[in-house]
Amino acid sequence: MWEGYSFNMLQLQKHVTAVIKEYNLFSANDTVLLGVSGGPDSVALLSLIFDANRVNPACSDIFIAHLNHLIRGKESEEDEQFVNNLAQKFKLSIISERRDIKKIARECKMSLEEAAREERYKFLENAAKKVGANVIAVGHNADDNAETILHRIIRGTGIVGLGGMRPKRKLTPFSSLNLVRPLLFTWRKDIIAYLKEKDLSYRVDSTNFETDQFRNRIRAELIPLLEKNYNSKIKESLVKLSETTTQNYDFLEAQAKDLFEEALLNIEGKTDEILSEVVLDIHKLKEVPQILQQIIIREAVVRLNIPLKKLGYKNYKNILSILNYRKTPVSNVVKDYLNVKIEDDKLHLSKMKYYVEEGPILKETVIKIPGETKLVETKYIVKMEIKEIENGFLEGFKRSRTKYDEAVDFDKISVPLMIRTRRPGDKFWPLGSPGIQKVKDFFINNKIPMLERDTVPMVTMYDQPIWIVGFRIDDRIRITKDTKRLLIMKLEVTT
Repeated sequence: MWEGYSFNMLQLQKHVTAVIKEYNLFSANDTVLLGVSGGPDSVALLSLIFDANRVNPACSDIFIAHLNHLIRGKESEEDEQFVNNLAQKFKLSIISERRDIKKIARECKMSLEEAAREERYKFLENAAKKVGANVIAVGHNADDNAETILHRIIRGTGIVGLGGMRPKRKLTPFSSLNLVRPLLFTWRKDIIAYLKEKDLSYRVDSTNFETDQFRNRIRAELIPLLEKNYNSKIKESLVKLSETTTQNYDFLEAQAKDLFEEALLNIEGKTDEILSEVVLDIHKLKEVPQILQQIIIREAVVRLNIPLKKLGYKNYKNILSILNYRKTPVSNVVKDYLNVKIEDDKLHLSKMKYYVEEGPILKETVIKIPGETKLVETKYIVKMEIKEIENGFLEGFKRSRTKYDEAVDFDKISVPLMIRTRRPGDKFWPLGSPGIQKVKDFFINNKIPMLERDTVPMVTMYDQPIWIVGFRIDDRIRITKDTKRLLIMKLEVTT
């Protein structure tokens, strides 16, 4: 635990060297590429790693990388020149490139911050390959970590997000490059004091003081407010939360990875890191708590080489909802990145398009009235029965009905009735509602998971839904005091 410490120059040098050893950030055989922006953190990182390597070689070679984002005009040009001068001063080779981040953000419809981050890491990866580096070191400090955790809490996050930044991780899940943060347990004030004591100048990014950016407001306004009025050591508390959460998640992740291997059914998954499809045993998945199920799904996403940031909490929740509560075959797509199919007690996850992409899994079928209609290529049977209202039949029906049974006024029905899944433009009048609405809006309002929406059967009349099976009938076919005959509709699943 380093979060409460304060250092002078010599102590900070020893502290960073200790962090490198404790977290095995790199060793004497590694080639390290330093990401240097010219700001105080990266200048301190350069000086500390350079000095550590002179006293007791911590790595075999050091290179500098600088990316000019072309965001701040003359300031950006001066940053680039400043870093080139640093490289000369320390007698280190430098790779420097320019990227028009504003243009990239505009073309890719991303925020400026997101585009800058993505391009920066792409650049660092390419630069590392050019110089043969296997470690990329960046200057994130303890303040950055606390701000990141608070930012994630405000925006909404889970156990992974609460873990904050890690001192060492793979640049990408299957990369041979490690990303390390030697200053992650050093506070910004100690970095500034170190630079002053070493008489090292640095650049100041003027955009850091612009409070129109959310992250900057957290740093300049929210954290000082929390320190003043609520907890003077709020940053230390956030870092402690990060460390505790990381320990808990690492334990869960280790269990989940073992369970993933047990549940994995496709043979190539036992030998190949990156898979085109992951097939999991649903019975084994259902034996474990949902937190482990989610981490197992996350591991599947990693093995499919889909960026984890593409999927959020709702996406995992939808998959788990179908996994645990859906009793019929289902196939759907999550945000265009992940294709999901449940069939024969197996969960299929893939980048490939399953048949739901070509058409609905339930083909439009004419319903026999009265009679039974087997729905081709599904396990469904639709049963229709005409009944007179007499001898308390309706009251008995209401007591025993399930959500897959409905009774409507038969004399308000026009044949033929069809059964299918939803189509664009579908509308109906939900029972008890003030009027007609789009089926899409009905699904959203009733929080029907996105993965289920294309699989929900619908009984239609005049090509518009009159019964969204399992949810609601159309108000216009409801039973009234004038109803004489009933149409009993049932959807059953065959075994």
